[in-house]
Amino acid sequence: MATDISRELICFRLLRNVLVEKGYGAISLSKQLNEIDSESGKAYVSNLFYGTLEKNVQFDYVLSKLTQKKPKPSVGIAIKMGLYMLWYGNTPAYAATDKTVRLVKALGKEGVSGFVNAVLRNASSVTLPKVGEVSNADYLSITYSVPLWIVKELISDYGYETAEEIMKGEAEKRVHIRNNGRVITKEGLKKKLNGEYESTRYGFFVNYATTKNLVPSEYTVQSYASTVAVNAYVDGISPNTILDLCGAPGGKSIYLEELTNASIICCDIHPHRVELIEKYVKRMKSGVNACLCDARRIMPEWLDRFDLVVCDVPCSGSGDFKSKPDVMFNRTQTDIAKIVESQNAILNTAKMYVKRGGYLCYSTCSIFKKENDNVISEFLRNNDDFTKDAVGNSCDGFVRLLPAINKGADGFFVARLKRK
Repeated sequence: MATDISRELICFRLLRNVLVEKGYGAISLSKQLNEIDSESGKAYVSNLFYGTLEKNVQFDYVLSKLTQKKPKPSVGIAIKMGLYMLWYGNTPAYAATDKTVRLVKALGKEGVSGFVNAVLRNASSVTLPKVGEVSNADYLSITYSVPLWIVKELISDYGYETAEEIMKGEAEKRVHIRNNGRVITKEGLKKKLNGEYESTRYGFFVNYATTKNLVPSEYTVQSYASTVAVNAYVDGISPNTILDLCGAPGGKSIYLEELTNASIICCDIHPHRVELIEKYVKRMKSGVNACLCDARRIMPEWLDRFDLVVCDVPCSGSGDFKSKPDVMFNRTQTDIAKIVESQNAILNTAKMYVKRGGYLCYSTCSIFKKENDNVISEFLRNNDDFTKDAVGNSCDGFVRLLPAINKGADGFFVARLKRK
């Protein structure tokens, strides 16, 4: 009886979408999983997809040792799926090889089936490099399957040991929730979790299934890093007016209102994302006002108007690369330069909206200093009417969360500046 490879075909399409067509995995995965009836089938495809994607760099190295010529993209993806099944998927060698050979035949590439068979049969002969056998950066890149340019960036920013700690960490599988302060206290929400939680400073880590039994208006899913950032924005200050320039889907603005009772405008450049803010505000019984605007364009009616302006700017997303590997595979160093250009533009518009004596907060979910420290340093060099206003406990006055270093947190950066 022929092996059913329908699930492998779905996974192949997903991987090709990310690795060849530069799409985003989470969106495609959600659509493709609708084609699968069983929960076990959905779990299998998700695991094979994300597992193969996470090991993509490592498998490039393995393929370089097994073949003299790099396979064409579709063949390479199929082989990587086979390698994942062999090395990490608890699949018997004969089954992994058979499924992969059948997959390439189903893709109309029967002519390379013998080649694929030989590669997978010889895969056990390849060992990953040890320390000292390749450069430090190559060792980390291959061992932890992280693109080499990212490895070099992290070593440059944090040194070898910290870079390795960041890369070896596992993505947090649980969700982080917090109470809706307008409806229920943190203690009140805790009682409803029936002991199935890990408490944090501002909320709880829970399994997603736990949220099914909660009242939607009493809680919200908000990453631990995001809750830390919001509290840093208003640490020791009491703003009455707040502008959140890059605010969709609205979680930070809604939390800011709960903490301060301030009048808040939350903006985004895209109409459909402004609708997300409005829906979120309604669910949380919040008074935040949603607004459509381009954060890089000057709004004359906002000049010198706000006690606090928040710029949670678009970024590389490198602080979350462990749980979203597809995002980082679609990034390049050239992309980072373009992102930084946009970040500078937003910050230099936002400064105009801050009252004298008011505050300007800059944050990203990136761990690259090019997007964080360097942006702030350049801004302060060119704007002597702003000074750094220290938040958090770090020696440099910034809030900086690093994945794996700060347990349960995605990477995040917050700087607060004060206008003289």
